[in-house]
Amino acid sequence: MARSRAVGRWQLCGCLLAACTPGGDAGSTTVAESSGTADPATGVTGVTGGSGEPIPTTGLASTTASPGTSSSDLSDTAASTTATASSGDRGESGASSSTGAAAPAFVLRPITAENRHYETMHGGWGPHLRGLMRAADDALWFTVDAGEDVYHNRKVRYFRRGADEAQWSEQAENLHAAGIQQNAASLLLGDLILTYGVDIAAQRLEECYLDTTDISKRACNTVLISGVPYQTPQSSNYVGAAVLGAGWRIVWWTVVGENGGEGAFYYTYNYGGGWNGPVASGLAGANDLGYVHAMATAEGGLALAGQTFTGKYPDGSYHAVVAEVTPGQPLVYTILADLEPGVEVRTAADLWQDRDSGAVHVVATTQTGGLRYYHRPPGAAWAGHALPLHSFADGYRARFVRPAGEPLHLVVGSASGSGVTVLRAPDVGVDAAIDWGAAVSFAMPEPGPGFAAPSALYVESRSYQERPVGGLGFAICGAYQVSDEQIWEVTLE
Repeated sequence: MARSRAVGRWQLCGCLLAACTPGGDAGSTTVAESSGTADPATGVTGVTGGSGEPIPTTGLASTTASPGTSSSDLSDTAASTTATASSGDRGESGASSSTGAAAPAFVLRPITAENRHYETMHGGWGPHLRGLMRAADDALWFTVDAGEDVYHNRKVRYFRRGADEAQWSEQAENLHAAGIQQNAASLLLGDLILTYGVDIAAQRLEECYLDTTDISKRACNTVLISGVPYQTPQSSNYVGAAVLGAGWRIVWWTVVGENGGEGAFYYTYNYGGGWNGPVASGLAGANDLGYVHAMATAEGGLALAGQTFTGKYPDGSYHAVVAEVTPGQPLVYTILADLEPGVEVRTAADLWQDRDSGAVHVVATTQTGGLRYYHRPPGAAWAGHALPLHSFADGYRARFVRPAGEPLHLVVGSASGSGVTVLRAPDVGVDAAIDWGAAVSFAMPEPGPGFAAPSALYVESRSYQERPVGGLGFAICGAYQVSDEQIWEVTLE
């Protein structure tokens, strides 16, 4: 049946992506001296001294990469980890030069060691589906899925860390409808965390809510369009959601085509008074469009980047695509290409838009384990900007972060096990293309084995919240079959 075929493809894709994430054995990756390993009793990372106690680690001055190069809880009493960043270029040439800028201190805090993960699928699937979300009291929230196997997403779990708190704690949970299988996408609007999933059994779109000011107020309900429960088409999957504006949101999903045929992209949007649509778009022959990263424009439109699959799985091709959507109108996408023949740009890793100018920044991954950077200038069309402006030789996950008033940053997680690097863009304005070869880079210390090739990176972003991004940080899920049951928060201070 079409539905089981769609489900099977999702599961197999997750497994295949997981298997190719680490280059070699991520579990055997050597931990740099500056990062140390995590004490399982405390969760504290440090270099062990003669006394056996963790001691603070020191790093080097920040560096600038050569232009054109690539570059149940863990513990109820776990203290945060603080380490000064070691710095240097992890690019192809290995060249670096000191700038004299102070290296930041990385603070690592465990969020959970019970992240949903299986042998058939890694625990970091769908990093676009959730982020660190900042509430009105400056507390951070994060949602985690739970279920006994890949076919059952039973509940959404809510974790919180207050602005003055050192530790994360689980606050509440909501029970999903029985047919929620894998996807659930979360946003924070006002004081409500809203989580969306596709019930493939009842063919319903579900919305769960939790009031961050009163966690007793929480429930899951079927989405109503025009006052009646909306019935999703068969083979609906690959849900996603984003904030469109103050109290506004948009939810999308793909209907996977029969037997490799053309699928469709659906979305519904809500300006606060009810759900509109849904709007369906053809996919120009593609079987589906999934793994979508998106961010709203100042006018309430949506810039997005994702992955299409064309053909009958597994005999088909992947393409990273970009598009812009005006609510109520169909989607038309542009395929991203590469300068090097034979290199396939397969999956969008992240998208960030400058709301003031409309400029868009995108990173996408290739089948060779590399990462490509694209930029669409203000007022331009993607058709003239579908070739990369910078290449990273080693990158599986990558996410943009821009705290209010600071330069744009890019967090890059290695595909080969060489670690996680935070790149600070030259302060030339976010409407222009970024010369990532001239970015200042900082190497993240690792909380333990398996974090040198992460399965997922999660960021605080306007994609998931109305409030400005309040700090430079992200969350990280460990490598497949090594540490993907763990998710840690990482902040740079």
